[in-house]
Formats: sequence, structure tokens, C-alpha cells
Amino acid sequence: MRICLYTETALPKIGGQEMVVDALARQFLALGHHVVVFTQPPRRPIRTNDAAFPYQVVRHPRFVSTRRFVGWYRHWLEQLQRRERFDVLHCHSTHPCGYLAALSKRKLRIPTVITDHIGDVWGRSARYAKPGMRQRHATALESADAVVSISRFTTAGYHAVCPGLETLVEIPNGVDLQPFAQQAARPENLDAAIVPQQYLLFLGRLHEGKGVDVLLRALRSVDAEAPGVQLVIAGDGVARPALESLTTELNLSHRVRFVGSVSGTTKTFLLQQALGVVVPSRKWESFGLVALEGYAAGRPVIASNLPGLGDLVQVGKTGLLVSPGSETELANALRQFLGNRAETERLGTNAREAAQQYAWSEVARRHILLYETVMAPRTARASA
Repeated sequence: MRICLYTETALPKIGGQEMVVDALARQFLALGHHVVVFTQPPRRPIRTNDAAFPYQVVRHPRFVSTRRFVGWYRHWLEQLQRRERFDVLHCHSTHPCGYLAALSKRKLRIPTVITDHIGDVWGRSARYAKPGMRQRHATALESADAVVSISRFTTAGYHAVCPGLETLVEIPNGVDLQPFAQQAARPENLDAAIVPQQYLLFLGRLHEGKGVDVLLRALRSVDAEAPGVQLVIAGDGVARPALESLTTELNLSHRVRFVGSVSGTTKTFLLQQALGVVVPSRKWESFGLVALEGYAAGRPVIASNLPGLGDLVQVGKTGLLVSPGSETELANALRQFLGNRAETERLGTNAREAAQQYAWSEVARRHILLYETVMAPRTARASA
């Protein structure tokens, strides 16, 4: 099968959508399919080295605007199809990618699949709120042969744009289980004060929406009840200085370790050795990848009960859910994790088992079955 994955953002820029496209491309390639990732160049200072990827990457000029002149870019898509003759086009955004596929549908003459990763179809998205964008999203969704939903949140967004949409298919994003198959060695440069099985882990960008300030205040509430237990904050962002000041203000400097952005074996080690992972977001998450990585490491998760996170955390089985922004509920959840280690380990064992259904190999297989389904009518007509 010849597959085009069309995304406006791809590696080497790092983010959820970029990692999903990369993972699917690698899985499809391993299954013997021809894969091309079609995208635009990243903004400076990020530099590309597309030859380093095992799959082919083709880049068109950067979009000059997310609203104006977007239609021009259909010509690069059509040109690529004339050269590659893909069997299926999978757009990893409703707009601009899905919209351009809709504009080019008659010329492309192949099935189109759309997956929205960043919540543009959510009614309060800044990009979606621009003039004319609702209709563009509707045009894209109505034209697609299949629309993939990665969470209940995404499904609700699709239906808000197209109430009668009948092409929805639920396929979650996946997680790479391989790094967690064995215990990672302790990184040499890791803070010596971080003791395995004696810390909770936050992993993500540091900004107001992630709720790390709520987590710090909740930790202060249980400070005296869990001596020796630390909080490791792995990530960076604009809120870091304020969070470090808050840590000092709450007299938690002895318990909180800011380790900056982490990746590779350092991230794996921190996940594997944590008591649990805490995701205290104030705002929706289109898909809770951090929670899944915690599962893959065999760690239970405390998360805000929000779309994208509530889909993943099974209360009492793989973790706990709390109201977003509630210091009291989060503190009570921390008490449950820290007060009964045997129960926390049970949740972690369940979490590891739950992660299996999100293995990228399984997620890729479900995508291939979907592609075969949307290709079937055209295949039948061609053989008639």
C-alpha cells in the first residue's frame, strides 16, 4: 500500500502530533508499506535532516498564513500525488491539511482520512474562531472518507462541527512500549537527591494550563504525612521561574526537584522509578500521552478529570481522577497513593496491562484495516 501522511508539523520539531506521525510512518514501513510524510519546513532555528528518517519526507513551502492563501497549497499536494500515486491520504489536521485534501479531492482520486490532534475542532480554539474557519473545517470533515477520533473530546468536537457526521472511527494514539521493556540505567547526571520509589513525577511543559502550581499546593497539604517523598518536575517553559518561587514560598525546596526537559533514557528512568505520575491539567488534553507513558512504565496516574485524560484513567484500576484546579481533591489523591503503597503497586500493574492495547503496532494495524476499508469501494469499481 502507498500511504501519504500529510501534516503541517513534523519532526524534528518535537510535540505530540509530530511523534504520532513518526510512529505511524515507522510502523507502516515495518509492515512493508510505502510511506511518505508530506509537510512544511519547521520555523527557524530548527534545522532538518530528513535523510536521517527511515521513511521519505517531502516538504512544501511554509504556509504564509493559517487563514489566507491556504488554497494555493493544493498544487503541491496534487503534484506529489501525480508523482507518487498514493492509495490513501491520511491528513493529520482538519485544517489546513484536511481542507486542502477536500479542495483537491477530484484531482487526487484517492480516499482521504482525517485525524485532528490539537483540538482545532473544539469550539473555543483560537485558530477555529477565525472568520470562515468553521466552514473550512466542515468542508474537510464532510469530504473525508473516514474521520479518526483519538478521544471522546475529539468526537464531541467533530460533532459540534458536523452533527450528522457518519464516518467517525475511534482509534486512539499509541505509546512506544519498547523503551519500557527493561529497566533503564540511572543517568549519570541525574540529581543524586532523587531516590527511586520515593518521588511523584510531573512530566510536561511548564505553563499555567498544566496546573503544576495546584500540585505544589496539594503537596504542601500532605507534607507532614509523607516525609521523604519528593516531587520531580521534568519539563521546562515560561512558568518555571514562577513555580520555583512558589516552591520556595511554600517551604518545599527540600522536596521538589526541577530537572528541566528530559528525553530518552532519562525520561524512561524517571517514569519507571516514580511512585506515580501526576497530570494536574487545568485545560483539556486532546490525548493524554504522558498518562500512557506512565502506564507503559507500570506507574499509576493521578489526572484531572478532563476530556482526553478522563478517557484513559480508570478510577480504582489504573489511577485516580480529580476535579481540575482542586487542591483539596488532588491532596486527597496524593494521600491515597502515598498512604497505601501496596494498592499503588496494584494500580501500576493494571496500568502496565492497560498499556498493551495502545502499543503502536496495534494502533498501526487498526489504521491499515481502516485504509483497506475506505479503499474497498474504489478497488471494487476498478476490478468491475
